[in-house]
Amino acid sequence: MTVKIKKIEISAFRGIPELELELEGKSLLLRGENGTGKSSLVDAIEYFFTGKVSHLEGVQGISLQRHGPHRSFKPEDVKIGITFDPGSVNLERSFACAPSPTQQLEDYFSVTQKGTFILRRRQLLTFIMTQPADRFRAIGSIIGVDPLDAIELEMMRLHDQLAGQVESKRRQIQNLYDELSAIIGERVDRLEVIVRLLNEKLKEASLPPIKSLEEASQHAEQMLTAVKKKAESSDKAKQINEILDVTKVPLITDKLITELNALNERIKPLLPEEIRQNLSLVGVLESGGEVIRREKMVTCPLCEQAIEPDELLPKIEKRLKTLRDLSDEASEIRKLSVPLVDGLKSAADRLKLTTTKMEQFDELLASAAHLKNEVSFLATYVNHLESARDLKNELEIQQLAEHKRKINELINNISAGSSQLLETIGLTEAERKVLEAVRLIEQVKSKTDEISKIQFELRQAGRIHEMAAKIYAVFSETKKAKIQEIYDSIQEDLQRFFTALHPDDPHKNIELTVALGRRASTELKIESFGRRGEDPRALASEGHLDSMGLCLFLAFVKKFNENCILIILDDVVTTIDANHRQKIAHLLLTEFGENQLVITTSDPVWYEQLTAVQQAYGLQGNFRNIKIIDWDQDAGPRMIPYKPRWEKIQDKLEAGDKSGAANDGRTSLEWLLKRICVTTNAPVPVANWESGMVSDLLPHARNRTESLIKEEAFRTKVSDCFTRLQATTILGNILSHDNPLATQVTSTEVQDFCERVRELHHVFLCPNCTHFLAYDSAKKLLICSNPRCQKPVLRKTK
Repeated sequence: MTVKIKKIEISAFRGIPELELELEGKSLLLRGENGTGKSSLVDAIEYFFTGKVSHLEGVQGISLQRHGPHRSFKPEDVKIGITFDPGSVNLERSFACAPSPTQQLEDYFSVTQKGTFILRRRQLLTFIMTQPADRFRAIGSIIGVDPLDAIELEMMRLHDQLAGQVESKRRQIQNLYDELSAIIGERVDRLEVIVRLLNEKLKEASLPPIKSLEEASQHAEQMLTAVKKKAESSDKAKQINEILDVTKVPLITDKLITELNALNERIKPLLPEEIRQNLSLVGVLESGGEVIRREKMVTCPLCEQAIEPDELLPKIEKRLKTLRDLSDEASEIRKLSVPLVDGLKSAADRLKLTTTKMEQFDELLASAAHLKNEVSFLATYVNHLESARDLKNELEIQQLAEHKRKINELINNISAGSSQLLETIGLTEAERKVLEAVRLIEQVKSKTDEISKIQFELRQAGRIHEMAAKIYAVFSETKKAKIQEIYDSIQEDLQRFFTALHPDDPHKNIELTVALGRRASTELKIESFGRRGEDPRALASEGHLDSMGLCLFLAFVKKFNENCILIILDDVVTTIDANHRQKIAHLLLTEFGENQLVITTSDPVWYEQLTAVQQAYGLQGNFRNIKIIDWDQDAGPRMIPYKPRWEKIQDKLEAGDKSGAANDGRTSLEWLLKRICVTTNAPVPVANWESGMVSDLLPHARNRTESLIKEEAFRTKVSDCFTRLQATTILGNILSHDNPLATQVTSTEVQDFCERVRELHHVFLCPNCTHFLAYDSAKKLLICSNPRCQKPVLRKTK
């Protein structure tokens, strides 16, 4: 059974101290001026279902806990209660507890807890005026792809991390080849040439060649037997040579410092404090841009300085795009930092191992202690770099450069000290050549073994990265394809809704597509004046864009909110002209007449149009039409039920308010005459139309209808109505202005004038459904404009 809201009870929330609203499962049409509590009602419903008020989220200095309670109450006083049918199930939310839906309400709540049943004026712009990534997120929240988007984002980050690891392995291999080249004294870029180059060095020293790298260590041991010194001296010389190995290759290069500095320049704009400052401007930039665009302002709404909107608005969009790209930039930083972290860790490990070897020699203890301090610094700096990678701090490049200088000085001192130690051992020239050859072989063997090991790790990392890339690509493309299927599935409704609002419009064929080249972006295109693929922002009016956003929302809601018939539209037609507002009213009641609608508006015309369309479709019994007549900060909004125009006139007559009744009658007559002129295409001069006075419109309305209508009986009826009306219009003028004759007009005369207006109105209504007649020039008919009318009246015209 369909779930509907029966009653809403609000206590101490926003601009409402206390309110009980009986809906009995009906839709709600609520009219009120701005600042009278309409949006507070919408906020309360959103808070009840979601626990938040979306337009307060992320705004600096605003919190629901602080700004949610009514100014005269405390947070603990806040309570929102909603009673649902069937079963009169009552649930409540406060700051202390959330509602627990019954089983029959679970599907309903699964939709409402996402908050996607509410459309506010500012959200229209999210669908149309924002960047593709923001549009994707806005639509994604409705269709429920947020969890998939989060998974895709994590997959992308893992893909980036693995790409960084692959790059790190490649750089490690390249660095090892650079070190091998420095050791051998000739450029090396592949392992196959190592045996040849080593044998050339051995031949120069008149030592026996090696056959392969696999037997290099054994060959070195055999050569050591040629050294006549004691084993202790040989071991000592070998250890000193191992220490000297570290001094031959720079551990912290100028290239590393340059890359860290470049990384730091990318990190700086994304540091937390700057991010907070920038993100706090998003709301200001978006709302400021919206106001400037909508109101066509030439003065800044903040500083009141003169501005050029055409120059400023693109700048605002550019700044917003920068903020939206933050996550992409952070991902790139994480990828670039991997090889830098690995490089510093490798340097620290090698220095730590060298320190251990140095501690076996008293002559090197002092240098070993200093080197330990540098190892400790590098370990700390690696943590510092990893923290910067996560955008928690800026890199201290100068500090690392200073320690690089200290390390290089230590290495030079260690090299000199180690060379002196070798001299004290007293090796012969032949023994020195053997030891140098052994050291060369061991160094080369160590580097080649490390290269082989990292090449194996690179192949593994490459396979994992390739697999991750394929999985990510398949997931991403599948997700895009499925989302595009969803977009395609609402295409028919979207186009039908938009055509219903703009039947003879040059803008048509709206296309909603997932941008294939980006991770999460949605493009919106339209055919405009025969050109396909146009950005609607460049060609359509603001009213067009707003109605397009409304159609998008309604199409998605119809597709994805089927378990919840609640739809809230909060003041969404402020920029849409009267003719299209009328069509929106028709669209809502024809397509969503079975939904429970909550429509708020500050527009009195649209309010009247909606009530008229309700009557035309026989749905007035499905609505509660309410007006907020005033608002007080202590008492909140004061509401009264809607009354048709003629009932209000009658109430004023019964209360003795002749002027009020006559003024309402005259206003109704002006509206009616305009409607007749528009419907029949009456040739009204521009000056008359702009003034809109009864005397300027009535003759043209009468002449056009009398000359247009072919049926004599109907033409006579219309003419008689005009004749009787013209005999009484002077009364409306007298009582609508400061006229000394006003006191002499009786209530009966005023009532007669209002009855004549109503009589003329009635003659232009379909007798079957009371909908206003429309003129079909092709068929030469005045016909009922209600497409659902079962017996539409047909009046022949000339």
